Amino acid sequence: MHLRVSNAFAAREDARPPEKTQLPFRIGPQSKSFIFLLAASIALPSLSIDSCLASLPVIGVSLGARPVDTVSILSLFMIGFAGGQLAFGPLSDRIGRRPALLIGCLLFAVAAVGCACAPTLIILAFWRFVQGLGAAAGSVITFAIIRDLFSGTAARSRLSYISVVGTIAPIVAPTVGGLIATWQGWRAVFFWLAVAAALLVIVLLLGLEESLSNRNRHALRPRRLITNYWRVLSHRTCLLYLLIGGFSFGALFAYVSGSAFVFIDVFGVDPRIYGGLFAVNAFAIAVGAFISGQLSTRGVAANRLILVGLFISFCATAALFGGAILGWLNAFSIMPLLILNTFSMGLVTPNAVHGTMEPMPRIAGVASSAFGSIRMLGGAISSEFVAWWYHGTPVAMGETMALFAACALFVGLFLIQPRRSRGERREPTGAIANAVNAP
Repeated sequence: MHLRVSNAFAAREDARPPEKTQLPFRIGPQSKSFIFLLAASIALPSLSIDSCLASLPVIGVSLGARPVDTVSILSLFMIGFAGGQLAFGPLSDRIGRRPALLIGCLLFAVAAVGCACAPTLIILAFWRFVQGLGAAAGSVITFAIIRDLFSGTAARSRLSYISVVGTIAPIVAPTVGGLIATWQGWRAVFFWLAVAAALLVIVLLLGLEESLSNRNRHALRPRRLITNYWRVLSHRTCLLYLLIGGFSFGALFAYVSGSAFVFIDVFGVDPRIYGGLFAVNAFAIAVGAFISGQLSTRGVAANRLILVGLFISFCATAALFGGAILGWLNAFSIMPLLILNTFSMGLVTPNAVHGTMEPMPRIAGVASSAFGSIRMLGGAISSEFVAWWYHGTPVAMGETMALFAACALFVGLFLIQPRRSRGERREPTGAIANAVNAP
């Protein structure tokens, strides 16, 4: 009898969870804090890009280059961002979401310091490329974390809300970056980016739990990488969403890369006012993403939201291009068209990224990497188009935006009658952790 009681007591003790396995500062996936934490992770690229927009002309003068040549620090950042997503997605499948995200944030912080100390435009562009590599971790791993923990409408709504919170960065970054550059010089902007990344690393260490239940030991093998990426690219549905994401983001980034020159140099807007106008457009993305999240919870189909967003973007950019050619645009008449275009991104992006990952739950990191890389590649190409075609008028920005928006809408029309090619199957989802509870 005594032995039975002892064994029962021991079994009860073994079943009892350790007292400190769930620390009080860990953030539960169902909580609002979880959304804010992931939004902060995907905000690094926006902070890095938007905070230095108003300083582009000053950077060119400071480093002895033409102001328009400073667009290279945007395009190289985007190229690094695209390449980094191809690496961080499989890396997170292999070593876990949390350590891969920490590596990316640390790389971002080191590169930010390198940018602040750069003596020439070439060295600055190099460190911006490295910074883009590090920033890639936030976007790709955040999307994969959501796919690990949620599916269907729950995943779509959370992606939308993360986009809403994430737009705080582009809303405030141009204004804050302009103020820092005015008070302390443009190099201080990059020092503060390093500080922000370091703080994020601390919060991630304290608050983020690992979401990946089964690590893929073969995820980083070259043959497996090629096979997995080919599975995504050869999947008709995934490919459509990838192209929509790339072209639509190209239309948006043509505005981002060209707006400083159009508003400040062409329209003569004060850099501080420009920051406020940029914030209005960034807020429009948040509105679009919030509406997308609300409509998703009400059962509105993702493809319908995407097509509406693409149509709005095409109409707005076509009107902007026409107004630029005819010389009808000024700082105020251009704003409604830009607001409509950025609003459309809030409708398109959360649904497109979810559509890319949904058929590939077992390689969600790879699918997310492919989506992010195609988007950043589209942004890099569109920014180069703006730089090549810019001649002191809004035409270069307008025609690039219209071109990419038209391509996005053309691809989006194939979503109206989706069909599966032979042999194309949706991967089995397995056990999706929808029952994860907040602590």
